[in-house]
Amino acid sequence: MPASSPTPTMQLFPEINPDPTVTLTPAAALNSAMLVSPEVNADRAVTLRLRSATATVVTASGDIGDLTLTKDTQNIWSTTTAPLEPAIYRYFFTVDGVQFADPSNPDKKGTAESLVTIPGNPPMPWEVRNVPHGNVTQVAYQSKAFNAQRCYFVYTPPGYETSTDQLPVLYLLHGYTDDDSSWTAVGKANLIADSLLADGKIKPLIIVMPYGQLNGDVTVNEAFADDFQQKFEQQILTEIMPSIEKTYRVVPDARHRAMAGISMGGMQTAIIGLNHPEVFSTIGLWSSAVFGDPAVLLGRLEAAPEKLKNSFAYVQVAVGQQDSLLTRSDALDKFLTSQKIGHEYTPTPGTHSWLLWRGYLVDFLTRFSDVAQ
Repeated sequence: MPASSPTPTMQLFPEINPDPTVTLTPAAALNSAMLVSPEVNADRAVTLRLRSATATVVTASGDIGDLTLTKDTQNIWSTTTAPLEPAIYRYFFTVDGVQFADPSNPDKKGTAESLVTIPGNPPMPWEVRNVPHGNVTQVAYQSKAFNAQRCYFVYTPPGYETSTDQLPVLYLLHGYTDDDSSWTAVGKANLIADSLLADGKIKPLIIVMPYGQLNGDVTVNEAFADDFQQKFEQQILTEIMPSIEKTYRVVPDARHRAMAGISMGGMQTAIIGLNHPEVFSTIGLWSSAVFGDPAVLLGRLEAAPEKLKNSFAYVQVAVGQQDSLLTRSDALDKFLTSQKIGHEYTPTPGTHSWLLWRGYLVDFLTRFSDVAQ
């Protein structure tokens, strides 16, 4: 009987096997391919690693700054940041001119950027903590406004399924480069709500995060932008909101409804939320891309009776002091002041970044919780 053949092996990931005379089994090759990246060090500096035998120039950029990686004898490129303050930082690699996310890091913003969390002591609200967690559900439906399938995410708080309480609801809008998943995947809105609930800083609420994009460039075609905005407003007020109030236990009045958004979502919030004081009591406008004359965009608000204008419980305008959209928020602040609409204007150090927006959400949730009592 002929001798049995040896168990075949595979030469996987040849780039990461420094000794070509050794053939790795699939499991060993996969294990060898795994790198620890990012690694948060004791001093809150972050070490990033990437394996490549063929790259010539590797850099890392984003909220962490601009860094150059160096290669060791095992074809591992690495760099270490300066110590960072507790927050969630966005970064990406560029290898010989090509940008991509860290392949060793599952926490991503889209497909081309990665996220690293620097923990705080005590933990920051957006960290994963050992507290009760709510649920996040994606809902797909056929929109009549857009004649297309649209989606939105819904956060329900811990214990929602066994409770009978009716809850306030926040409609939370994303920015121009984001989608309906961004407020949970990047903004960590669900974790923030979980933390604030566990700490007794807010009461339970529902958060609705709709998809706010439409194929086409709303920044260069005014007619297209106007049509899109009208359809988006219709989608919110006549499709998503009625569906939420039919499906979930929410209090269907203005006092228990809020709307907030970032960048493009801030513009959408201004046009929908501020023009409908009979629908929303609490408004958050963060780094808002309110292009054009606010008096034109908010004409319905300007024409509203004084009693209705004064019905807002809380309006927050916030923006980074180094944000290119600072002047837009300045104009919005002046318009609201001219209309005698009480609001809080808070320019804070920083740029057009999630580093600011998570903090804005933390503050806004506590304000809305007070309003909705």
